[in-house]
Amino acid sequence: MRVQTTSEGKTPQGAVAEVAILPITIDGADLANLTLTTTAGWSVSGSVTTENGTLPEGSPDRFRLAARPVDSDSAPTVPPTANPDSGRMRDDWRFVVTGIFGPARLRATVPDGWTVKAIRHEGVDIADTVVERPSGEQLAGVQVIVSTGVTSVSGQLVDDNGVPLADGTVVLCAADPEKWFEESRWVRAARPDQQGRYEIKGLPPGEYFAVAVDYVEDGMWNDAEYLESIRRYGQKLTLN
Repeated sequence: MRVQTTSEGKTPQGAVAEVAILPITIDGADLANLTLTTTAGWSVSGSVTTENGTLPEGSPDRFRLAARPVDSDSAPTVPPTANPDSGRMRDDWRFVVTGIFGPARLRATVPDGWTVKAIRHEGVDIADTVVERPSGEQLAGVQVIVSTGVTSVSGQLVDDNGVPLADGTVVLCAADPEKWFEESRWVRAARPDQQGRYEIKGLPPGEYFAVAVDYVEDGMWNDAEYLESIRRYGQKLTLN
């Protein structure tokens, strides 16, 4: 089992949580003098800009950056209220993501009509790369590049006789298994309306396959083994 403790404090950037995790083994004997040293983790700072190098139109409050742990099961549990300003865009379109523990992938949330074209650091796109820094260090100078050139995949779910189906789920997934991971921006799912129509927006350009399934547990498309089990039924397509 593991022991976790969380404390909250203040920094010049606002509230921040410190966490300590220590794996322990209990074999029937008492454990004495157990010491936990908390840390605030590492952080990311940078700015948001369009592909033309200008600031996006609209309110910065509708854009946000977060760091998703690679292993959510072993990552510490930090209350959202502990770092309330983490990842929020300031009026100058700059951000700081705090309280990151261990390896993580960066994820940007954007409003409808926008998509994330790249997340760059020192000229390299790290949008799908696992990044990590030692505790207390910061990955600075990250650029989130957004665009209004949003891709769209739409169609209709029908049975063998061409009758529209309102039940079922359409899973759209990158053809490259390396892009199958939890909360991947390369994997999306949609349920049809009463006329069987569906639409999925905002996927990055690339090679995909689409599969229609009668039933899938919500979020199961985040599981690489599940995607591998259905890919043989897929219809291939390319998004430009």
